Amino acid sequence: MPLVGHQHQIDIQELTDKGDGKGRLFDRPLFVEGLLPGEQALVELTEVKPNYLHGKLVELTQPSADRVPDFCPNTECGGCQVRPLAYPAQLKLKQSLVQSALEQVGLGETQVNRILGMDSPFAYRNKAQYAVRGSEAGAEIGFYRKHSHDLITADDCAVQDSLHVELNARVRGWMREHDIAAYDEVAHTGCVRNLMTRKGFKSGELMVVLVTLGEALPFEAELLAILSDLPITTLVQNINDERTNRILGTSNRVLLGEGVIRDKIHELAFEISPLSFFQNNPSQTDVLYSKALEYSELTGNETVFDIYCGIGTISLFLAGKAAKVVGIESVESAISDARRNAALNGIEHTEFHVGKAEQLMPELHAQGVTADVVVMDPPRKGCDKAVLQTLVAMAPRRLVYVSCNPQTLARDLAWLVKQGFVLDEVQPVDMFPHSMHVEAVARLSRLPAQA
Repeated sequence: MPLVGHQHQIDIQELTDKGDGKGRLFDRPLFVEGLLPGEQALVELTEVKPNYLHGKLVELTQPSADRVPDFCPNTECGGCQVRPLAYPAQLKLKQSLVQSALEQVGLGETQVNRILGMDSPFAYRNKAQYAVRGSEAGAEIGFYRKHSHDLITADDCAVQDSLHVELNARVRGWMREHDIAAYDEVAHTGCVRNLMTRKGFKSGELMVVLVTLGEALPFEAELLAILSDLPITTLVQNINDERTNRILGTSNRVLLGEGVIRDKIHELAFEISPLSFFQNNPSQTDVLYSKALEYSELTGNETVFDIYCGIGTISLFLAGKAAKVVGIESVESAISDARRNAALNGIEHTEFHVGKAEQLMPELHAQGVTADVVVMDPPRKGCDKAVLQTLVAMAPRRLVYVSCNPQTLARDLAWLVKQGFVLDEVQPVDMFPHSMHVEAVARLSRLPAQA
């Protein structure tokens, strides 16, 4: 009989999609954070449910050969779920996640190429987001504890730029010296809610965004002075006056610079504002989108659709080898960014449409608009059924599916295969080392009889 507080010796067989170790006890699955497959440990039960158990590690009695020393002092934030796992083993795990997802839907014979990882899987994120909250000592800056809104004080993060240590210290010092109130999310009061930074991968340009509850920003001159010797390209006040978990509001006030930074991926220039969506790992974005371009097999004569196009990153990659690229995205500000980035690169044979893909795709097809190649990069939930049905009716020669979720990727691929497409191969890419996230690019073709 399992009881909370009792200790048991267990074997860990696998990891969950959240990175927790999974074993079995009393014929129920037992989940323990921080353990790896193949490990044996003494575990204390913390939660007992009819269908599952949770426990915490008491003693690691048999470590995995793939276990490495923990590099992170902020262990409670939950961001890097598999950081105790050696990086080569992480890559092997992520490739198996893609292969397993395909097997579960009957596509196990598909060629899954060796995952493309990073040479140095640290300091890779170009964007950092910190919460700002009050304490007895004054303002604190850090991350939320896993599954909570409790703040963990943190200056440094191994997957982000080291400049954050100095930047966070100065903002915190400015707030404490001038008694500037941190945001209280229960009372919905205070001044500073969040601190966000973006750094250009190739340009090195740095954007700092201070998110405030209202328009007032006391001691603004003192903030500019305390940051004046740091290599900041632009400093922006973002105003978010809503009761929401969303970090950024829609209104920006530029305090320094132009309110944007510029960067390059694959020699294409992009202008990035505080509200722009831009991949968090630019070096691997180059790898991911180059693979999507390769899978498109463009000759210069094709019309290409880029569905869920965001700020047009993939669209502009494709435009260099296509006759025309049509981008579709539901976020109006992203489409504005896409059009501006196309102009920035002197690319004229693109057009971008604002709207939900599941509505716009059928409308465009009904108007006789068609594509030779379709590239899609949907959110984690995958493609809407109306999008998939329109793809079948449109019958492009090739589909390229970029995914951040192996499960929904496999589901959609299986449906498309049943409708007459051939799944040629899948390429996993590691965009977020030390996490359970894995991206993949799939290439599909039409059967010869349908060509």
